[in-house]
Amino acid sequence: MPAGRSATDAVGVLVATLPSAPRLPDVVDAVGRLVGKPTRVVDVDGPSWGPLTALVSQFEHENLVLVPAGAPALYRMHCVLHELGHLVHGDIGSPTTEGIAEFASGGHVCRRALDSEPGLVAVTGDDEHFAERFAYEFATVLLASGSGGSGADERAYG
Repeated sequence: MPAGRSATDAVGVLVATLPSAPRLPDVVDAVGRLVGKPTRVVDVDGPSWGPLTALVSQFEHENLVLVPAGAPALYRMHCVLHELGHLVHGDIGSPTTEGIAEFASGGHVCRRALDSEPGLVAVTGDDEHFAERFAYEFATVLLASGSGGSGADERAYG
């Protein structure tokens, strides 16, 4: 995605490549094509995530979006879309650290956390705003198409 492009522009570019009633896997595949690397969503079960809500681990051969296995559907969708936003924005993140090695070994990591976590270098500022805006705008596309969630989910996104 060209530098300086807004989240709204990025969503528009990707939506143009999707079927008429897109689902989250369609978005994941479209982002993979856009960034030139297969991208998968992996539900991770294991130790407490603490303040971490999701992360993307970037490897030479693929990107993995990792989310807690038991996350409710709407929460999971937002976390996945947020991490996809980091990929679309071109965020590199930081090398995997010991604190999250059980989730992703090797590669570079961008993460979505509720609180700061000592020892991790997070993307901040414009990177986070882009990812959050991307997630919100793509969620409204998915929810409007009826493929993303329920009426209660639509109300949660306004």
